[in-house]
Amino acid sequence: MDGVMAPRPPARYGYRSLGVESGFRVRLAGAAASKLQAGMFSFALLYAVSAGRSYGVAALVVAVAALGGIAAPLRGRLLDRFGDKRVLWPILAVHVVSVAALSVNEGLHGPVLATFGPALVANVSMPPVGVLSRVMWRRMSQPENLRSALALDAVLTDLAFVLGPALVGLLTETVSPMAGLVVSSGSSALATVLLLRAQAGREPARRGGRNQVGDTHRQPLAESRRESAGGARRESVAGTRRESGGTTQESGRGAGGGRHWAGPLVLGPLRWLLLVACLFSAALHAVQIALPAVAGRSAGAALVSILSVGSIVGGLVVGVLRSRWVPRLPVLLLGLALACVTLVLVGRLPLGLLVAGCLLVGLFIGPTFVSLYNGAGDLAPSGTDAETQSWTGAAIQLGAAIGAAAGAAAIEGWAPLAAVGLAAVLALSGVGAGLRVTRSPRHRSRPEDRRHRSRPDGSSRSAPTAEPAEAGRPPSAEAGRLSTVTNNLDVPPGVDPGGRGVSARIEG
Repeated sequence: MDGVMAPRPPARYGYRSLGVESGFRVRLAGAAASKLQAGMFSFALLYAVSAGRSYGVAALVVAVAALGGIAAPLRGRLLDRFGDKRVLWPILAVHVVSVAALSVNEGLHGPVLATFGPALVANVSMPPVGVLSRVMWRRMSQPENLRSALALDAVLTDLAFVLGPALVGLLTETVSPMAGLVVSSGSSALATVLLLRAQAGREPARRGGRNQVGDTHRQPLAESRRESAGGARRESVAGTRRESGGTTQESGRGAGGGRHWAGPLVLGPLRWLLLVACLFSAALHAVQIALPAVAGRSAGAALVSILSVGSIVGGLVVGVLRSRWVPRLPVLLLGLALACVTLVLVGRLPLGLLVAGCLLVGLFIGPTFVSLYNGAGDLAPSGTDAETQSWTGAAIQLGAAIGAAAGAAAIEGWAPLAAVGLAAVLALSGVGAGLRVTRSPRHRSRPEDRRHRSRPDGSSRSAPTAEPAEAGRPPSAEAGRLSTVTNNLDVPPGVDPGGRGVSARIEG
């Protein structure tokens, strides 16, 4: 827009700026508690059941419970539709009751079938506090601090998966085999309380009615424009996408404005992102499966920890970089593939070089997680934040299963380092899909949309960025349009013969 200067970059950004935001400590504590739950539950269940039964039976119980992960997108959709409080408390109650039933049955050495059922229900009803923590960072953080917040969230996840199993083992040895399950459920309850407190009074309002389900804080920006004077329909930049054939499709909604049954999966760029998440997770778990086979069990476990250390360092670094220095998703995947190739080359060399290779691989893990979850949030249609993040987590879990199975087959069929080579191929396969994501117009438009996000105190943050005109739109349809420059000030497309706007209205 003529005469409008570009915004200056913030004087403070990164972790220092994030740390002085109002309510940061409560958000940090809630996010940490949510990650501890994920890092403890499977190990706590394994140790609790194996205390009175065989290890094979305990592993089977954990495998059956893992099937409950398929309910994650449904839990996310419930969060989006009914709100956090209405969903979290009932789910938490079911989870606690199922864990209690499992603990009682194991304490009394009851039938094993009475353990499988509660274990599955406990995972199905796992409070989605991990998803909610990522949604919370996007809701509550200032735009310039968002990447730092997501990087911090990824670092907390790595720490939880390092410290969680160790804490379960300590509780099992010093207190009781059931203590790990108790602390895991307690961390779920604590995370629920803290995350709800962090967003108290600031949760996006949800409108009643079938056609409005899922509207969130982005609705004033993603709202579809009303019909123009000539009857031509105007489409929302953040709520629609234009196909190559010239047709448009509203994100997550079907004909008549109702939500499509597939939810955010109707978006092609999001499906590509989920494929990237699956391939990345498969590569990561193929490496983790290979390391104990390469270096032995004890040294292999230490090398897996080195991966986590590298991931933490990489996540922390990406949180302090300015936007122009942050690698894009395809670059991160290419770097991961090259790091895996390097690990194959040093696999037969002294242990010190193997440690360096694992650290190099880990440096790409944390930033890739940040990029995936940030990209999922950018692509999420209005009112589907939690469901979109849940689908991303489900794709990562699916990739973990595929990577573990493929890595094991490579080890058995060829050699341990063949699994690392397979990881390089998987990561390289994700580069093309990553390019499809980063080149999508919807993904590129999101940083501008975030500049319009409301502050937690309700005031507006609008950046003077002109809205890109959609391909094929007549020039008159965009005359005087300022909806992405000011607070949803929208000038109808009617103009006089001299090209000057004749009326204006305020929307939103």
